[in-house]
Amino acid sequence: MRGARPLAAAVALAALVGASALLPEFQALQWTLWAIDGLLALSLTLVWGRAGIFSFGQAAFFGVGGYAYGIAAIDLIDRTGETFSAVAIAVAAAAAFAGLLGYFMFYGNVGDVYVAIITLATTLVLLTVMSSTAGPQYHVGRAQLGGYNGMTGIPPLTYGRPGQLATPLSNRQLLAMWVVVAALVALGLHALSGRPFGRVVAAMRANEERTLLLGYDVRRVKLAVFVLGGAIAGLAGAGYAAWGLFVNPVVFGLQQAALVVIWVLVGGRTSLLGAFVGAAAVQQLSASLGGGQGQATPLILGGVLIAVVLLVPSGLVPAVGGLARRLLPALRQPPAPQISPRRAAAPPGLRGGATLEAVDVAKRFGGLAAVDGVTLSFPATGVTCLIGPNGAGKSTLFALLTGRERPNAGRILLDGEDVTRASAHRRARRGLGVKLQVPSIYVDLTTLENLWLAAYAEARDPGRAAERALALLGWLGIAARAHDLAGTLSHGEQQWLEIGMALGGSPRVVLLDEPTAGMSREETARTAELVAELGRHASVVVVEHDMEFVRRLDVPVTMLHEGRVFARGSLAELRADERVLDIYLGRREHAGA
Repeated sequence: MRGARPLAAAVALAALVGASALLPEFQALQWTLWAIDGLLALSLTLVWGRAGIFSFGQAAFFGVGGYAYGIAAIDLIDRTGETFSAVAIAVAAAAAFAGLLGYFMFYGNVGDVYVAIITLATTLVLLTVMSSTAGPQYHVGRAQLGGYNGMTGIPPLTYGRPGQLATPLSNRQLLAMWVVVAALVALGLHALSGRPFGRVVAAMRANEERTLLLGYDVRRVKLAVFVLGGAIAGLAGAGYAAWGLFVNPVVFGLQQAALVVIWVLVGGRTSLLGAFVGAAAVQQLSASLGGGQGQATPLILGGVLIAVVLLVPSGLVPAVGGLARRLLPALRQPPAPQISPRRAAAPPGLRGGATLEAVDVAKRFGGLAAVDGVTLSFPATGVTCLIGPNGAGKSTLFALLTGRERPNAGRILLDGEDVTRASAHRRARRGLGVKLQVPSIYVDLTTLENLWLAAYAEARDPGRAAERALALLGWLGIAARAHDLAGTLSHGEQQWLEIGMALGGSPRVVLLDEPTAGMSREETARTAELVAELGRHASVVVVEHDMEFVRRLDVPVTMLHEGRVFARGSLAELRADERVLDIYLGRREHAGA
């Protein structure tokens, strides 16, 4: 099946290129515009569908690419004799603009909703600015910006040599060229999705927090995808300016920004082919019903969007593909081979332990001191349990140790190195593995893919990551579920999977937040064995409510109360402490009442 897809794509591409020589001139022009629109939609499919970044900025990058092409082509054609260099300049300009905008958004830790707002605001600002450049003083070289009337006299795509008369592409050549370009970009993105970077992007979209805790710099991944999406949108903008020999500020308008979203929703948000299908379908429908040379009215656009959301929420291409797989068994994915790695006695890949210290750490939320001057030291090997009643500060201290929260005072030391200001992904790279209270896994990926992503964060080699993932499967005892979606695992298996993911990066310190929550007695016993084995090779800190699990571990225990360290010792010693019983059983409050 994998080999059939590229073959089918090549056949379809050859058919489209061949058809371009037979089409009437007007039809060739229309199909060229559809290919360019599809490229613009493809940029949003990458940014939103594949990376989960909802952006209205693709119209902005499209417009920047269009204006950059127009300026470069007008000013350079007499020197170069061609305009393909202007296309490269347009792509670079759009990518640079996307990089600048993305840097401030992602490294400024802007939330998802605000990313959409900022990109929309940027688009509308460009609309206002470019609409006010009507005077003759607004020019770049010989290129007049033209204000709301737009930039005219833009050369078409031409080829030639400096000093010679440039030769423009015919309408049919233009169609063939843009079909090939669009196909190459789509195939390139498809190939990228199978590479490690593409798999990390998919993981980020599915569960950003887990991706961060594995050690991936989510901000850098987002920025890279955003820049690539901006470059593709800029390429489409250059194609549009060369196609129409004209560009005006309408390309930055709200309708254009919304139209790109509709194209992607209609075709299928995650489908590369859907970007082209959606653009062509909506443009043809709007041309047939709305007139105005394909300019859809808001009523038509709104109707199309509502119909798609209600009838085919996944989009046309995924819906048709799913139906075809149900009706044609040959199109279904063959079952994956069973994996039976040898059961490992020791946790694979660990690189020795490290100390973890909290020195006079405090964290306040408003006037509430969740953690108040806690000083703790965890040895390089062995298991330590943190217990305490609800509201004692355990979860807040756990978040401070992992880097998900920053303390108001105090320091966090990892193997003697101050990591107080280090982000969660940097702590992970320095040897911190984390399992959260609620299983944080990639439910839409297989068990093996979850562990591979965890291992690749440290190994940075696909082969080594696969070997470590297989070894973890064997040690956890879930090899039979290797190719099952992680979301289909039982609750206990999901907990074990997340423990395995915490070990994928070869950590020196492992933090486990309630690893037995919701487990059966047998699963709890198995988890105790795993944690005890971990403690022989690394420092393990367990936050737990289950006293039976803590008793099974038989390790040092630290009790927190009201944000402070209240008591330390073995579980038997703490159980014999009347103060501890007062706090846990509420006897003090009951006596006061």
